[in-house]
Amino acid sequence: MMIMLLVPVLTVLITARPGRGAAEPVELGTAGAFAVLAASTVTSTGPTVLTGDLGLSPGTSVTGFPPGTVIGTVYAADATAAQAQADLTTAYNDA
Repeated sequence: MMIMLLVPVLTVLITARPGRGAAEPVELGTAGAFAVLAASTVTSTGPTVLTGDLGLSPGTSVTGFPPGTVIGTVYAADATAAQAQADLTTAYNDA
């Protein structure tokens, strides 16, 4: 199974810069609802089960679903995925 980025992993990132506590979580914004959020392609090679939304922006290639299952909504190259990508970039830069 190839996954470009697992968003929940970012929730464990912490920062230690001046003005912030050493154990403050990074705010994910709308990206927090996504099990997978990628930029170009999402590919499943088997019976993958994603619990949460799958987002892709600006790319449009989502393959392997089915047999993979998304327990959530697939957003590909739409405004919802674009906003989640923007929020993810903000979170990454903040971390």
